[in-house]
Parts: sequence; structure tokens; C-alpha cells
Amino acid sequence: MKRSSKFATMAVAASLLSTIYGPQAFAADTKTTTSAPTNPTRSDIELAHDKGAITGYPGETDLHPTQFVTRGELISMINRAAKLEDVDMKKAPFDDLEGWQQQPLANALAAGIVHGNESGQFEPNRAVTRQELAVLIGAALNGGHTPTVNQNVLNYFKDKDQISDWAKPYVAYTTLGGVFAPTLDGAFNPNAPLTRAEAAKALKPLLFDVVDVLTTNDIHGNIEVTTDKKRNNQPQGGLETLGGIVNDFRSVNPEHTVVVDGGDAWQGTLISNMFNGKSVMEGMADIKYDAAAIGNHEFDFGRDVLIDNIKNAEFPILGANIIDDKTGKRVDWTQPYTIVEKGGLKIGIIGLSTPQTKTTTKSTNIEGLTFADPVPITKELSAELRAKGADIVIVTSHLPGDQVQASDKIMDELADLANGTGNGTLDAIVGGHSHKRVVGNVNGIPVIEAQNWLLAVGHIQLFVDKDTKGVVSSSASLLETYTNLTTGDSEVHNIVDSYHQQVQEKEKKVIATTGESLTRKGYRFDIDGGVERDGITPLGAMITDAMRTNEKADVAFTNIGGIRADIDAGEMTFGEMFAVLPFGNTDTVGTMTAKQIKTALEVLDKYSNLPALQFSGLKVEWDNTRPTGDKFTKITLTDGTPLYVDGKFNESRTFKAVTNDFMATGKGDGFTVFGEVKDWKIGDVMLDAWIKYAQSLTKDGSKITLPDDGRDIRLDLKK
Repeated sequence: MKRSSKFATMAVAASLLSTIYGPQAFAADTKTTTSAPTNPTRSDIELAHDKGAITGYPGETDLHPTQFVTRGELISMINRAAKLEDVDMKKAPFDDLEGWQQQPLANALAAGIVHGNESGQFEPNRAVTRQELAVLIGAALNGGHTPTVNQNVLNYFKDKDQISDWAKPYVAYTTLGGVFAPTLDGAFNPNAPLTRAEAAKALKPLLFDVVDVLTTNDIHGNIEVTTDKKRNNQPQGGLETLGGIVNDFRSVNPEHTVVVDGGDAWQGTLISNMFNGKSVMEGMADIKYDAAAIGNHEFDFGRDVLIDNIKNAEFPILGANIIDDKTGKRVDWTQPYTIVEKGGLKIGIIGLSTPQTKTTTKSTNIEGLTFADPVPITKELSAELRAKGADIVIVTSHLPGDQVQASDKIMDELADLANGTGNGTLDAIVGGHSHKRVVGNVNGIPVIEAQNWLLAVGHIQLFVDKDTKGVVSSSASLLETYTNLTTGDSEVHNIVDSYHQQVQEKEKKVIATTGESLTRKGYRFDIDGGVERDGITPLGAMITDAMRTNEKADVAFTNIGGIRADIDAGEMTFGEMFAVLPFGNTDTVGTMTAKQIKTALEVLDKYSNLPALQFSGLKVEWDNTRPTGDKFTKITLTDGTPLYVDGKFNESRTFKAVTNDFMATGKGDGFTVFGEVKDWKIGDVMLDAWIKYAQSLTKDGSKITLPDDGRDIRLDLKK
């Protein structure tokens, strides 16, 4: 049986709605306007009404968005949205049509959107099902042809096997096109009826130009496919998977797909760091990114390497708010924005760095630079881009976001930019830095941050009026990167694999064996198995023990943010240890007073608002109910030597301390007290010291065990 015959006999229980939808549903509406709406908050059904695709009923203003849409009504909507020409009719195309239904169906039949069948029936008054709508809209968007599209996207739906074979390419096409929301492990419900509001959403690709903005941030060199241990080691991530997702969207929207990155692309893995980020850059170039922002970790290999990478990049790497202190002007080694042309639309892309770069990057790498307030700069550059003919202006940035689960409220620098720039300045904002999943709308602007490490991809859709070229509607969502949701890009795979072969031997070298998992969660196992950024962690304890032992110091400190991965029980390879300490930091040794040590311990982590400085050589007691700056009530060396006991400092001696070079500047993660130390001297590389220490613990064949040694006691949680 031909597909056309199957389409005409799609079955759900008949739901005759002719009493609701009579000829008046297709009557001309004299109030319809063809001008672009100026309010981007208008609903989909209002936009469709503005464009004449959906009409009201005589004497009514209500568009009835919650009522089910019939097959005949949807065909009439498609006629108007696609502006199908009236064809000559010798007879009605189907036997079951009323007079007012015949012309729209004849037009759709001629356009290949619907097909005839042996029964001669169309069932115009039956409610449209979800899969039927996918076929009708998909056919209308493809000139009556079946779309050629990767159907792996259907793996988002747990009931994908219930989708009819003849509908699957259309469902895949319209899902990628934004008609349906792909929700992992959600149901598609192919035979469920749709409302008029849902039909209006489906009509938007016919009524408007659609710009798909795909976003990444904080890749941190994670260009290889990995596994999600929470989902039965399901493969996910990697540049080849991202390339497949981008290919899928370009197959649906080849002229208007934009790909941007929010910074911190290349620092963090051996496969990237060994090549100063070249492996990441080459993969991104093959995917054909349109632009990227400069993150704080882009400076980690030194400014010369960053500038060289920018010069050699095949896509613009942007930094609009990086100011040279000597000149007071924007640095000359990067550009503030770029304009890309996509299918007749000019899209301006501004790149921004977070002002936090000043405190989250090794100070010697950013000496003489200021990372200015993005708001006034963005206003100025948006106006400049509009003057140059940009129809759309978006920001890709390393500005962090956060989102309150209960209310979905978006906060932090992403929200500050959206609220500070005003209406009409920006059409979309992409962020990074905080490694959070942030998705929503602030001040009428879609805002997104796609976690980190290619574990998600941001997707912003902009609907653009074809006449005025202004954005009239938008949406934002996050896409998963499990490999079964796409087909990996083979060229990108080959690029990544060629670099993998070069690092594999070094990466697999076994350094030691651990009898337990080494994690970044605190020792407070009575609270949900440990808490991130709450006091001492197993990894933090071991790393600072290594620093203190290696430099023969009294105390050692490192920041929790510099510890980037966990290690499972078993063999510890060089690659795994590198992933934990990827930044190439060095031990730095100096002299500290007891008061300075307490001041360092009292600094609160900006994410947990708890003390999270990792340390060795100390035993401490603290109470989180006490005021900020005075939470620690007792501090001694491990041998009992007092530093701060009964409210008194030990002023009789100083202490040999070791920290990392990032912290020693006094500008790292808010630990300004380290800047008071005047005799810092560079020691060994932190990773080398840790490797040496791990080998010393297991030289007799034993496994590493790290029981809680009581160095960190939180009194307000103690039972």
C-alpha cells in the first residue's frame, strides 16, 4: 500500500466536531493584519491570527486556543500560512467534504500536502492527531515531499515505536524544527489530538523565518565521547556528537542555523592541553562554528597562546569588554563582534567575557587588562550593529547564570545583562562559566547556559518576520547529547581520534591504585552521601597532603574550584589524575601568620556559601551558624600546635605554607589574604607532586585509603 493511502486512512476514534467548527471557522476575518507584531510576548495563536493563518469566529474575539483542531480546519490554516494558490476543481477531491472545505483541500492535494485514496474519504471534521499534524506541516515545509532527516531524534520519546512508520520522518523533521519539544524519556503520544494553540505553534515555520541558534559553553577540552554513569554508562558528549546534532538541524534549517560557544573551550583535558587547545579548535572549525567568546580559562596557557589561537582560528573568537589598561581602549588582538549572513538575514554576534576573569584567572596572564561591565558596552555595540544593518543581535558570552528551581527565576550576570540592556537591544543571550543548566526568558530575551563538557547543547529559536526582519517570537530549550539521539559526524570523529592516538599511551599509564573513590564531595556522609563545596573532600585532602609533603611545609591550601574531576576506585591513570588537575598550576611556598591562615579558612565559596578551602596540616572546628568571618572556633596543626584557640592567635611563630600559584596572587577566587604574603617562591608542578605522593603511598603494592582523619569538624552538624 502506498504511503498516500496510509495517510488518508490514519485512524483514531472519530470525534465529529462539526458543531464547533462549521463553515465559519474558515470565514475571512476583516480584522486580520499582515504587519509584523511589535510585541514579542504575543502568544503563538495571536501571531498566527495577526498573519491571517488563524481566524476568529463571526462576532467573537476569542480564538479558542484550547479547543481541538480538526483536519479540515488545519488544512485551511496551512492554505493561508503557506499562501497556496487556488487550483481549478472539476470535482471535489474527497467525497466527504462540505462545499466550504473543497477548495482548501484541492489546493493542499495539488501541493502534495495531502493525498487521495481508494475510499475517497478525508474525515475533515475529525480531530487532528500529533503524528498527522507532523505529516501535514512537514509536507507543507518540504514542497509536498517526504523530508530526508536523521530519525535518531525520535529516541527522545519512550513511545517512539508507537509512531507510524509513514509518520516517522515527518515527526523527526518537525521535532528538529521546534514544533514538538524533545523531552528525554517523555512520550510523543502520536494519536493524541491537538488544540488550536498547538496548531498555531506548528504553523510558525510557515509564517516566519526561523533562526536556530545552537550553543555550547565550558567544553574544557572534553572533545571525546564519554559515558553517563547515572544512565547505565550511556555514551554521551564529544565533538562528534555535537557535530551530528548540528548536522541534523542544518538538514532541517540549512540557511538559518547559527552555532556559537560561550568560552572556556580548550583548557581541561590532556587531549587539549598537550596541543594548547588546537585539537578543540580544529574540531570546532570542522563543525563550522560562527563565533565564540573568550572565557577566563582561555588565558591559562598564557596570553601569547590565546592570541595565537585567535589568529589561527577559522571562526571569530570575540572579546568586546576586554580593555587594555594602558590605552583605556579595547585590546587590538581580538574583535568585539562579527556579522554573519544567513539566508538573507544579517546576524550580529557580540562576544563578552565575565568581569570575574580578574579573580578566576592567574593574575600574571591578565596583567594590564580590565574586564569591563558588559551592559554599557553591549548597548553601544548593539546600536552599532543595527546601524550596520544587523537584523538580529545576539550575545555569546562567558557570563554566568543561575536558576532557582522552584520559580525558574534566572539570576547572576546573565540576568543582569538582559535586565540592563533594555527592550530591543538584544534578541538572545548565551552564557557560561557557572557550569549550570539555565534556560528561560529575562526581560523578553531568551537566555541560556548549557551546563558544561558538551553534556548539553543550548537551542534558541528566533522567529523573524519575513517583511520587517524583526524577531517576533522566541523560545529556548536544552538538548541532550546522548549518542543515540543523533549520528556522530564522521569527519569530526576522525579529527578527535587522530589526537587521541597521540595521547593514548601517556594517558593510560597507571600511577597508583586506590581502594576507594576519590571525590569532590565533603566527608559529611550523613548528608546525602557527602556535599559538594562543604569543607574537606577526599580529593582535596590527598592533593593538599601531597603539596605539604612535597614542599615540607606546615600547612597546604588549594581551592576547590581547581579540582575538576573525580576518580573511581581502582587504578589511577595519568589521564585521570590530569583531569583532576588540568590547569598546570605550581606549588608556591611562603610564610603565613596564624591570623592570615584563619582569614583564608573563613573565605566562603561563592556557590555553596560555605567554607570550602582544601587544606592539609591542620585540624579545625567550625560552626556555620556563627557570623561570616568568624565561623572557625579552633585551629591547630595536626600535632596539636595551636594557631587559634579560645579566641586567641598564636603570635609566637609563623608557619611555612604552600598553595598554588593561582591562589598566591591574592586575586584567585576571592582569597585576597594570600596577596599579603611577600616571600612566595615557585615550587614543583602540583600534578607532579601529587603523582609522586600517590606512588609513595602504594610503592609496596598497597591501595590508597583515605579515612576521615578528623581534620575538618563542623560543629553545627555534629551528632
